[in-house]
Amino acid sequence: MNPMSAPNNLNARRPPWLCSLLVWLVLALPATAAAQKHLRIGVPMGFPPFSYQDEGESEVRGYSVDVLNILSAELSTEPRFLVGRNEDLLRALQDGELDLVVGIALTESQRQDFSTLEILIYVKRYLFVHHPDKAADRTSQNAIKSVIVRDQPYVTSIIGDNGNDFIQARTVKEALMIVNSGQAREFVDYSDQMATYLIGKFGLQNVRQAGVRMGRFPFTMIIAKNNEPLNSGLSKALGQAIKSGQLGQVREKWLGKSYASYLWQRFAPLVVLIAGTVAALGLLLVLWHIALTRKVAQVTNRLRVSEERHRQLIESSPDMVLLINKTGLIRLANQSAVDKLQIPRDQLLASNLKTMVLPKDKEKFDDFLDTLFSKQIASLETKLTNFNGRRIHAEFVAARLRRSIEEERLACCFARDLTKRKLMERELIASERLATIGKIAAGVAHEVNNPIGIILAHAEDMISGELDDEESRESLTAIRRNALRAGNITRALLDQASSGVSSRTDLDISALLEECLHFLKPRLKKISLIRHLKTERYWTQGDWNQLQQVFINLFLNAIESMSGAGIIRVSLDRVDRNGAGWHRIRIEDSGKGIPAHQRRRIFDPFYTEGKSQGVGLGLFVVAKIVGSHGGRVFADDSELGGGTINVELPVNVEEQNGNPSTDR
Repeated sequence: MNPMSAPNNLNARRPPWLCSLLVWLVLALPATAAAQKHLRIGVPMGFPPFSYQDEGESEVRGYSVDVLNILSAELSTEPRFLVGRNEDLLRALQDGELDLVVGIALTESQRQDFSTLEILIYVKRYLFVHHPDKAADRTSQNAIKSVIVRDQPYVTSIIGDNGNDFIQARTVKEALMIVNSGQAREFVDYSDQMATYLIGKFGLQNVRQAGVRMGRFPFTMIIAKNNEPLNSGLSKALGQAIKSGQLGQVREKWLGKSYASYLWQRFAPLVVLIAGTVAALGLLLVLWHIALTRKVAQVTNRLRVSEERHRQLIESSPDMVLLINKTGLIRLANQSAVDKLQIPRDQLLASNLKTMVLPKDKEKFDDFLDTLFSKQIASLETKLTNFNGRRIHAEFVAARLRRSIEEERLACCFARDLTKRKLMERELIASERLATIGKIAAGVAHEVNNPIGIILAHAEDMISGELDDEESRESLTAIRRNALRAGNITRALLDQASSGVSSRTDLDISALLEECLHFLKPRLKKISLIRHLKTERYWTQGDWNQLQQVFINLFLNAIESMSGAGIIRVSLDRVDRNGAGWHRIRIEDSGKGIPAHQRRRIFDPFYTEGKSQGVGLGLFVVAKIVGSHGGRVFADDSELGGGTINVELPVNVEEQNGNPSTDR
């Protein structure tokens, strides 16, 4: 019978209350030491290399035994080692028959009943697999499980938490035989020496060592909760053993080289390769440094030449080049600035540019400096006074230096003398004044004709005497509104030419179109009007008067294209384009239409090709107003046989309910 498995067999044949009595084996020290105080230590059976017995021997050996021998020497006690099953050892410790148990993994509930000391050590787990010599056996072999030795702690977690993933053997020998027979696929053990010895002794030809896995193993010492002196003594002894290096020696004896040594052995070729690569890179770095030194010398020489060229470029510039700080103090000036300002260079570098600006422009110059140093770029047109009192009309364009070696922030300022140019511009303006007035007058006349025509039509209706009181009031209201609109047309045209901000409100396009059609009612008597205007609201943000001018202009163009008689269809829908919502207004007519080659040019100023009247400013103004509202206008064919003008305006971001704003 195998002595290593004997305790298991004995425990299986005897009642549980006798197990603790049968686990005692021969004491580790001679009988002459019996008078000393003993430390009763329980270790699990068949757990190499931590605790095991060779066949035919009575003494237990292993890592656990050597560690406890060292700790017992520190405590001046004599250890007695007792082997048995895990549950028997824990029961004996609980009953006071043992002082200490090592090498057992406790459950969470068991940890509540004992005190523990743990040493985390790196161990090698050796993998032995079923590998028959014959290829036919390998293909037919159907091993699906792993095998472990019963009661070995922290091994089942390596293989899997599911109990169906592995089977248990009583001893290492039995586990290896199971793998050899093909019943199990692999076996994981902490000791390769014991497994290799058994493979050779019993001729297990179908077992091969397949690899090594590193892992942390918590070597646990379990003490009764009420044995605080032993717990404290073991803690101190353990610290002393770690400090003296004795634990490291025991680990190397039973578990092989340290984790660092294992890593070195495994990764030494990679380390050597990296070291060689670093050395090669170092050599290349030295060579690169030499080449770089030569390159730097060449670049330095080139920079010196380039610096001289840039200095000559600045000095040769016909414009004034100044380097100023945020207060206007001049830090650098070129020769052109010295000549035009007629100030010696040494005095100019100590001067402030603001003192040369006319008093009425000083506030404007302060704004120029603030903009320059806050937004990095600015421009200004002003007048300077030179040393002799002569005024220079200058245009400044300046940019802040983004990277400067100076402590203060500086800006480079280019100043061009515009004195002669301004004289020429005044002469040119005088010669072009009559032509400009003619163009403006033509545009104003074109725009004013629309409301005047509406006023005239309503006035003729009233003179005819055919209107009742309600229709007369409506005509008078239309006359009043168009008279006011005619007075605002000049200002609206000037707004299109300037950067002024129009008055924008939330307005309903459907209501706007209805009002425009109402204004044009006298001009629509011979026109069949088709409305596709839904009752829902179509909200956008815009200027009511400007958009009213747009649609009235488009309706009048449609009427003129049909010579006053025909069909007009107006529709309003919402479309989605480029992920945004748009209101699309289509005004179609049955007139002569717009040729395809003219559709892009009809919105150009003064384009009158194909028109019998007008100066070509109406659609130009329409495009400007729609563009200022963020929309677009374009032309295409109409199903009515004429042309179509499409206007798209953005949908208001916040859809609103109710009536449109009347503040217009």
